[in-house]
Amino acid sequence: MSSASTTPRLRPRAGSATGSGRSPFDHPAILWALLASGLYALYPVTALLDVIRHLNLPDTDDAMRLVQVRDLLAGQGWFDMVQHRLLPPNGAAMHWSRFVDAPLAGLIAAASPIVGRPLAEGLVVALWPPLLFGLYLTLVYRAVAARFNRRAAMLSLFAATQAGELGGLFAFGRIDHHNIQVLFILGLGLSIAGNDRSWRKAALAGLFAACSLAVGLEALPFIALAALFVLGDWILDGERALAALLAFALCLAGAALVLFAGQTASGLWLTTECDALSPPWLWIAAAGAGIAIGARALTPVLATPLRRAAVTAMLGAGAIAAFVALFPACLSGPFTGMPDIVRREWLNQVMEMLPFRTLLAAKPAEALAYVVPLALAAIVAAWAAWRGPVANRRGAALTALFLGTGFALAQFQFRGIYVASGFIALVAAPMLDRAITLLREDAPAWRRVAMLAGAVLLLAKVWAVPFALVRSATEQAASPVAAWQNCTAKASLEALDGREPGTVLAAINNGPPILVHTHHAVVAAPYHRAIAGLRASIEGLNGDEAALRHALIESGATYLVLCSNGEPGSGPVPFSDRLVAGSASVPWLERIPLDATPVFLWRFRPER
Repeated sequence: MSSASTTPRLRPRAGSATGSGRSPFDHPAILWALLASGLYALYPVTALLDVIRHLNLPDTDDAMRLVQVRDLLAGQGWFDMVQHRLLPPNGAAMHWSRFVDAPLAGLIAAASPIVGRPLAEGLVVALWPPLLFGLYLTLVYRAVAARFNRRAAMLSLFAATQAGELGGLFAFGRIDHHNIQVLFILGLGLSIAGNDRSWRKAALAGLFAACSLAVGLEALPFIALAALFVLGDWILDGERALAALLAFALCLAGAALVLFAGQTASGLWLTTECDALSPPWLWIAAAGAGIAIGARALTPVLATPLRRAAVTAMLGAGAIAAFVALFPACLSGPFTGMPDIVRREWLNQVMEMLPFRTLLAAKPAEALAYVVPLALAAIVAAWAAWRGPVANRRGAALTALFLGTGFALAQFQFRGIYVASGFIALVAAPMLDRAITLLREDAPAWRRVAMLAGAVLLLAKVWAVPFALVRSATEQAASPVAAWQNCTAKASLEALDGREPGTVLAAINNGPPILVHTHHAVVAAPYHRAIAGLRASIEGLNGDEAALRHALIESGATYLVLCSNGEPGSGPVPFSDRLVAGSASVPWLERIPLDATPVFLWRFRPER
C-alpha cells in the first residue's frame, strides 16, 4: 500500500522540490509544525484531563470495555465473557475479545502499585489510543517514505490527523477495538502491496487478518478482498505467486484457529456464533487454506490462468455451498432473530448502522466529511493504478479496492468507513507533495490549482468547516450527544452511586456509563445479545404508565433513572417524559431527590 498512495505521474523517490527554488515545506521545522497543529487539534488537553480525572469516555463501547477490563482484574475468568451486571441475575454474553482487554488490564495492573488504581485507570484509558495512533503513524510514514520522499512521508502524518472519523477512533479514551482493527488491516494491506510477492510478507498478512477476525468481524469484507487479491495473483502469475498464496492462506487459517481456541471456552468450540470468530468463519479460513494446498498439489496441470481460474471457481463454489448448508443462520447476518421493535427503535437509530443517504439527511457535515473523501481517494488511487508509474500500480490498485469497498459499505452502514479511512493518508500525502512541487514549477495555473484543490479535498476536516462555521455554540450545546455526555458524566452519576446497590432501568445508551461510575447493575445497554434489556428499555421508556410498570417488573429493576434527552420527540409524550417534567407521579415510584445533577431517580415499589 505504500505504492498505492500514488497520484498520476508522481515519480518514486522524487525530490522535495524542483523548478524555481526550495519550498518552505522543504524545511523540517515547517513539516513538524504542521504535524503538531494537527495533533494539537486532535488531542485537546481538556479532553485528556477529563478522561484521566473523571473517566468520561467518548462512547458507550469504551465504557463497556473498561467494565470488562475491571471484571478481568477482579478475577472474572478469561473465558467468561458474560457481563454479569447487565440483565442480572443471569447476565448477558458479550461478543468481544479478551485479547483487547488483556493489554489494558496488564497496564492498569502494572501502574496501580505506583500511582494508585483510579489514576492508573485514567492514564491507561486516556493514553492507550494515542499510543496506537503513534503506531499507525509509523506504518504510514514508512510506507510513504519507501515510495516517495521524506516530505511526502511527513505530509502523510498531517493528513492522518485530518482524516475525520479516523482521528475519532484514536481519541483519548477510545479503548474500543476499531482502532486496533485499523492497524491490523493497514498491516495486512501493506504486507501484500509489494511487487516482490514475498511469502514472508504474505504470511505476516495472514497473521494480521487472523488477529483482526479474533478482535471482531467488522473488517471481514476487507480480509476477503485481500484474500481474493492474493488468489488473483496466483491465477494470473501461477507458480511465481504460489508461495505467497500458501503462506497467506495457511497462516490465516492456522492463526485464526489458535486465536479462537485462546479466547473461547472449550465448551463453546462447536457453537455457531455469527457475530464473532467461531466455526462458520473458521470454515471459510480452512477452505481458503484447502484451495491453496490444492493449488500446490495441482501445479503441474494448472499451467494456464484459465485452468487456475476454473479450478478456483469450482473449489470456491464448493466451499460456499458447504457454508450455506452448515451455517444457514449466518446468511442473515449477526442480528438474526432480533425483534422488529428493537431493530426499528434501537438498531436503525445507531449512527454507525445508518446508510450514507440517511446520515446525509440527518447530519450532512459528518456524512460529507467522512464518506466523500473515501470516494475521491479511491478515484485517485484507481487512476494511479491505471496511469501511474508501473512500480506503483499494484499497490495503487489494492488501495483503490480498499477505499472503494469502504465507500460501498458506507452506502449500507456508516461503520464501513472505519477501516477504509486508515488508507486515505496514503493517497492524500503524495498528492499534497506533488501539489506543493507544482506550485514552484512553471506549470499551467489550472493544473496547479486543480492538484492543490484535489489534495485538500481529500482531507475530511475541510468538508466539515462550512458546517462548523454556521453551527452555533448554542446548537452544539443543545445536541443529543451533549445531553448524553452531561447525563452520563461521573459528576452527574456520583449521587446515584451513593445509593443502596440495585438494578437500574435507564435509557439504553446510559447503561455502560452507569456501570463505570456506579456499583449498580443495569437492565439495558446497546448490545444486540442483550435483547430482553433492550426491549424493556424501549417499551418501558417510550410507552405509557402501564408499559413502564410492566418493564420494571419484568426486568427486576430496583431503580428508574431518567434524564432529559435534549430534544422533544414527535407523537404522544411517553410517561417517562412526563415524570421528568414533573407533570405525572405514581405511588409505585418513590422519587429520590438528587442534588446538583441532571439525573432523575426513582425507587420502584412494586407492592404499591
